[in-house]
Amino acid sequence: MAQYVAFRPGIEVLAPNLQSFFEAPGRSYTPMIMKIMIKHGLHQLISIDWLPMQLWLDTQREMATTLGEHALFALGKKTPELAVWPSGIDTMETALASVDAAYHLNHRLDGEVMFDVRTGAMKEGIGHYRYRADGDRRAVVVSDTPYSSEFDRGILTGTARRLKPAAEVSLDQTQPTRRRGGDSCTFLVRW
Repeated sequence: MAQYVAFRPGIEVLAPNLQSFFEAPGRSYTPMIMKIMIKHGLHQLISIDWLPMQLWLDTQREMATTLGEHALFALGKKTPELAVWPSGIDTMETALASVDAAYHLNHRLDGEVMFDVRTGAMKEGIGHYRYRADGDRRAVVVSDTPYSSEFDRGILTGTARRLKPAAEVSLDQTQPTRRRGGDSCTFLVRW
């Protein structure tokens, strides 16, 4: 699966989360970010509730090309602070295990949010973040989303550092990655 390509039409992203565009990479990027946002019609996020996922992916692709993937990592790190999350997250394990639910809570398909916190029902169509423990203070998260590897690494880093500020997340280069045409990326989380 290619980075920056939505899996299907009708998927939307919760627009207030995109405020990270302004806050994450730093003030020196603000003029370039604004130029990219205006080009993609995202300069009035305050008045928008949801926007097409593909538009957000196109904007991220241009940011990666213009500013570098480190900007997407910075955006991803800020995202957990702005996104809607399930309740009851008080350990690293519950935080990492809840990334998939949070991801689905912040996307909708044909006008319906993709995760129901009441029933636990999850709609398919945007991929997943699959968590598994991997020993003492280690975990593996496999992501098969259309977002970039660096954006995903940023999301996982931001999530982990909310509970453990020294946590580190790395892309497992021994596994397939979307950067190299794979269907998923595998991330190693240590805290």
